[in-house]
Amino acid sequence: MKLSRWILLAGLLCALAGAAVVRPDFSGTWKLNNDKSTKDAPPDRVYICEIHQKGDTITVSTKATPAPAFAPLDGTFIANGKVVVDKSSPHYHTTRVIWEGASLIIEIVDKESKKETAKVLGAIRESWALAKDGKTLTKFRQNAANGKTVDQKYVFEKQ
Repeated sequence: MKLSRWILLAGLLCALAGAAVVRPDFSGTWKLNNDKSTKDAPPDRVYICEIHQKGDTITVSTKATPAPAFAPLDGTFIANGKVVVDKSSPHYHTTRVIWEGASLIIEIVDKESKKETAKVLGAIRESWALAKDGKTLTKFRQNAANGKTVDQKYVFEKQ
């Protein structure tokens, strides 16, 4: 009887190890592939994204010419699922960053106040996926404001 418990335990541990998702490292310099991305700017735009990642801390810096229709998500983010309130914003501005499997999710919400029933002024949800070869980063972005939702897809190639 004891042997069968050890076999079950070993099988369970192997299953858990196989199911564990490796979180990708997005670090590097990434250049937008205009042909594979949402057509929301001139086809010759230059969009370079510099990402530094150490564990769950991710710093993003973007240079774009001309400026994109929707501002890039620049700054330092910690993927720990905690809601961070930006005290410098005139509105109730929150950011939450989480891992969903191997995808990084960044959610930003602007509300009139911190009340649960407060009017939402705008929301952004960006999901990052790294190709298996590590050479292509795809960002799926949804912007919601003024009753309109805009979906975008940005495909970056590692430089």
